[in-house]
Amino acid sequence: MKATTSRDGAEDLDDAQDQERFNMFHGAQRRKGIAAESVNTQDIKDYVKPVYPKENDDAKNRIRNVLRNNPKMQVLLGHLDDNGMDDIVNAFKDCEASAGDTLIKQGDEGDCLYIIDSGQVDIFVARPRPDGKLPGDKGDKVLTCGADNLFGELALLYSAPRAATAMVNTEKCRLWQLDREPFKLLLMQKSQQQQELYQGWLTEVDIFKSLNHYELSRLSDLLTSNRFNEGEEIIKQGEHGNKFYILEDGSCNAYLQGHDGEKLVKEYSQQGEYFGEIALLKDEPRKATVRAVGDGATVLSISKDDFTIVLGPIQDILRRKIDAYPQYAELLK
Repeated sequence: MKATTSRDGAEDLDDAQDQERFNMFHGAQRRKGIAAESVNTQDIKDYVKPVYPKENDDAKNRIRNVLRNNPKMQVLLGHLDDNGMDDIVNAFKDCEASAGDTLIKQGDEGDCLYIIDSGQVDIFVARPRPDGKLPGDKGDKVLTCGADNLFGELALLYSAPRAATAMVNTEKCRLWQLDREPFKLLLMQKSQQQQELYQGWLTEVDIFKSLNHYELSRLSDLLTSNRFNEGEEIIKQGEHGNKFYILEDGSCNAYLQGHDGEKLVKEYSQQGEYFGEIALLKDEPRKATVRAVGDGATVLSISKDDFTIVLGPIQDILRRKIDAYPQYAELLK
C-alpha cells in the first residue's frame, strides 16, 4: 500500500506489525501465500479462468505494473511468466463506489483486494483500548490511497481478518477488484501446470535421472521461468554467481572475454542443457557471459541456497562434468 497523504507517524497501517506478519508469511509459505485450503486436484485443473473486459490496454498495463511493484504481491506473483500474469490481470473486474462507501471493514473476513483506477480511499485503523477491546468506531485515519494504489491484500495473503477499514472519500471512485477464489485457484492451477510440465521433461535430463520423485517435485516447485530476448545477458562474466540455470526453450551462447577479445565457447540449444554451476560449486565469480541468441531463450533458474539443498545429490556429477567442456577447460586454466 502506498500513501498519498498520511497522519504523522503513520506511513502504513502498522509498519512493525505488518512487516512481522509479512516476514512470517514469506519464510513459511514462499510462493503459496494464501493459507492452505483443501482443493481437489481435478477441480484446480478444470478451473475456467475468468476474463473480465478492460477499458483498454492501458488499464491492463497499469494493473500489471501495480502488481509487479508491490513487494508483498511479488512473493506470490514474482515467479509467474507473462501468460500467468495475464491470467491474474484478466481476473480483475471493474467496480464503482461513492463517497462514504465502506469497501472493507476491520475485523471482517477478507474476500478480495482492490487497485484504485480513479478517486481516493481513506484507510482507518481502530487500535485496542487499554482493556484490549476495540473501540466502536472505525478508528484513526492512517493514510489516503489514490490512483494505482493496491489495498486489501493482507487478509488474502494471511487468511486473517481485515486489519483496517477502507472508505471512499471522493464523490466517485473506480476500482479494479480481484476476488479470493480466482486469486487462489489461478495460482494453484499455474503451479500445478508448471510441476507437470517440468517433471515431464526434467526426468529426461541426464544429470537429474538420479533424483527421486520427491526431489524432482521439489526442484520443479523451486524453479523460476524467465524469458530473455536476443542479446540480453543471462549471466555476466566476473559477477557473483547466485543462480543455476536450465534451458527450457530457445537458445543462448556462452562467451569468454580475454586479452584478444570475446570468444564463443559454448552454444546451448537443447532443452535441459544447463549452465551457471561453476560459480556456485567453486564459489567463484562467473567465468563467462551467457546471452540469449536467435529468437531468444526461456530459462529456468534456482537460487544458490536451493541449488545446494535440492541438488546436493548430484553436485559431484556436476563437478566432474565441468571438464566435459573442452573449450571451457582450456580457457579456464
